[in-house]
Amino acid sequence: MTGRLPILLSACAVTVATAGCSFHGVNSLPLPGTVGHGPGSVTYHVELADVGTLESNSPVMLGDVVVGSVGKMSVDGWHANVEVSVKPGVVIPANAVATVGQTSLLGSMHLALDPLPGQPAQGHLSPGTTIRLNSSSTYPSTEQTLSALSALINGGGVTQIGDVIHNASAMLSGHEDRVRDLLNRLNDVAGMLADQRDSVVDTLDQIDRLSTTLASRTDVIDRALREIPPALDVLIKERPRITEALDRLHIFSDTATDLIHDTQDDLVRNLRNLEPTVKAIADIGPDLDKVLAYTTTFPFTQSVIDRGVRGDYLNLYIVMDLTIPRLKRTMFRGTRWGDVNAALVPAPGDPWNLNYTYQPLSVGVTPPPPADPAPPTGTVDPQTAQMPTVSEPVVPVTPPLMPGTAASAPPTPGQLFAGPYPGNPASASPTGGP
Repeated sequence: MTGRLPILLSACAVTVATAGCSFHGVNSLPLPGTVGHGPGSVTYHVELADVGTLESNSPVMLGDVVVGSVGKMSVDGWHANVEVSVKPGVVIPANAVATVGQTSLLGSMHLALDPLPGQPAQGHLSPGTTIRLNSSSTYPSTEQTLSALSALINGGGVTQIGDVIHNASAMLSGHEDRVRDLLNRLNDVAGMLADQRDSVVDTLDQIDRLSTTLASRTDVIDRALREIPPALDVLIKERPRITEALDRLHIFSDTATDLIHDTQDDLVRNLRNLEPTVKAIADIGPDLDKVLAYTTTFPFTQSVIDRGVRGDYLNLYIVMDLTIPRLKRTMFRGTRWGDVNAALVPAPGDPWNLNYTYQPLSVGVTPPPPADPAPPTGTVDPQTAQMPTVSEPVVPVTPPLMPGTAASAPPTPGQLFAGPYPGNPASASPTGGP
């Protein structure tokens, strides 16, 4: 019994020594009253590049509400691996990011598990999930903020703010009205830009589309940059001619301007006079296309061709009688040209020109024909008939002899005969034409 006591005391000493070597203080143990260490708590892991003064048992917050506490912290390479324990029933969003922040100015730190600002909470983070470094960050501590402010004040040029304000006051002194007017104008410009914000955004979108199009046509732009310089060289060589052409165009423009100015009234009057004609053409517009289509298929209509022509072409044999008697009886019937008793004006050299008079008022009126004209008493030989004496200029082509006329002496060279023969009574003129 006495021999076993030293051995037991030695074992207890070794155990206590071993436990003391791994003891990191009371804060390394779960403290009574901390949130998230009860039965059913959920554990997560967070990777942090800088834990700052964050310690175990620091609160874990979700939406500014304490939902758990920080557990063990270990170093894994160049970052810290923090174990987080959350009380049961708390839903950590799947898009949550870990942020180390300062709870108060006294230095108390906490770990927040919230979505990014402006993003709604989505999904549910599974237990045991690790939030990686790209989803964690650390806010600056009070010490870092004060040190940065000290560096700004001492070596950042803050002491020169007074000089800047003094110089700005000296510059604006005496120009208050202009500065006030400038500020008002800037306010108007800013208001106009605010009103045209949609147009500005649309313009920027169009510029973006244009830049995208240009980026997709780089090969065309490269070829244009290679081919444009030779074209510019040609234009430079032709510069005198281009200049002369522009000068001539300037002269032509001045002349055209003067012409339009001088003929403006006449041009307006002609356009007004053309109004009935244009209106008439517009009125027959629906039928004009039919007429134009008919001219391409004359003398048939398109319907006849569609029904009658079964191949590429159609043979047509036409006998057209365009003699004057036929035209009088058909096309000119009912007009003054269709009168069979109307005397036609003969052309110079026509045989009927011999008996035609150009002065109908100087001859008598032809009496009406008798009811029963007497039969001719004899036959007149055209070759021996007496021809009226020619005292007017005679055409170079001698007309043929008329029945009942005799040949006369040839006309004198240089004379032009236009008829009529003197002494030829109007009653002898024919009443029709060939």
